[in-house]
Amino acid sequence: MENKLQHITPNQFVKTLTIIHLALVVGVVIFTCVTLFLNKDAMNFEFSGEDSFLLIYPVIAIGGVSMSQLLFKKMLAVAKQKTDLIAMLGQYQTASLIKYVLIEGPAMIGTVFFLLTNNAAFIAIAGLLIAFLVLQRPTKTKIESDLALRGELRNQFQRYDEVIE
Repeated sequence: MENKLQHITPNQFVKTLTIIHLALVVGVVIFTCVTLFLNKDAMNFEFSGEDSFLLIYPVIAIGGVSMSQLLFKKMLAVAKQKTDLIAMLGQYQTASLIKYVLIEGPAMIGTVFFLLTNNAAFIAIAGLLIAFLVLQRPTKTKIESDLALRGELRNQFQRYDEVIE
């Protein structure tokens, strides 16, 4: 990962991570919208104890969000121990991608469960997951805060258009 970040500016790093985040969000939103459009006439909204998908999906959703936050924090702790900005950003990028995927995955699963059962409860939960994923959008301020950049590392990161050395 570190070799791919050579000769990159902080601005390019943030743009790259933002584009990846946007692609994940757009993918799940399009999939969900198409699924809703195809099944809009057969949609129902019921909470039945007989539906095994409805029993396991909340566990999948909560598990995905919980694991995304837990793994992100653990990987962030490793990133903060790095001594150079390139290594920190590489670790941050990996941590962010894992966080995004662990939120997107359960949203996709909810959409598939809706596709199989026509129960809109799955889409409602998937919609909450998608909204949470949108809120995870990377920004320069958020990255700087998450990595607790101080001193020279912060100065390097704030020179947005200069290549990181």
